[in-house]
Amino acid sequence: MRIAVCDDEEIQRSLLKSYLEAWAEEKGRALSVTLFASGEEFLKSWQEAHFDVVLLDIQMPDMDGMSVARRLRETDGQTGIFFVTGYEDYLVQGYEVEAFRYLIKPVSEEKLREGLELFLKKRGGEKRVLMVETPEGTRRVDADGICYMEAFAHSCELHTLTELVTVKSGISALEKEAARLGIPLFRCHRSYAVNIAQIRAIEREAALLADGTRIPVSRRLYQELNRRFIDYFLKKGR
Repeated sequence: MRIAVCDDEEIQRSLLKSYLEAWAEEKGRALSVTLFASGEEFLKSWQEAHFDVVLLDIQMPDMDGMSVARRLRETDGQTGIFFVTGYEDYLVQGYEVEAFRYLIKPVSEEKLREGLELFLKKRGGEKRVLMVETPEGTRRVDADGICYMEAFAHSCELHTLTELVTVKSGISALEKEAARLGIPLFRCHRSYAVNIAQIRAIEREAALLADGTRIPVSRRLYQELNRRFIDYFLKKGR
């Protein structure tokens, strides 16, 4: 889970980070916390870094937190916004940017933990997201919904349960990023990589997906794919 803390006060940033790290350690969650001293600094990084949650101070010089949230919501409707403020006057404005929580200073560690747990519960756990570069710009793709990838000369097609996304990178780079997220992707052919979790059956020359799609499997990789397919579902059933 990736969380950004954006506050112009160093003491507040450090305090929130300590709360977050204590929560993650207690819950056994993987956590990355990045600190920002201004809204401008945060906006320069968020598209590339991709944060699940941002703890955002409303009262900041230059660009205030509400303006940062509006910019964020222009292209991102999923990041959880937790406003951190010393006042309750901004509650109405928060609906405009779909703020998930208001944390009144001094922030209660218990209230922060409750908010994070509820956010994860409503989102259905920690959703794995693959950030990809497309001809239209940066996109977020539900990593668990990936079915397979098909490589072309200078691009790759990412087939998911709901969409087809053309990506401006090679299949090897996408494989590495998927592996980092824990997606069981297997390079079954020179031009194809298949998500083992989406396979329903293995044929001699193809992997059969639930919708009937057949993904080519090279002869030399058949046995290894079959072994990994069996291992994956045996572990899943435990």
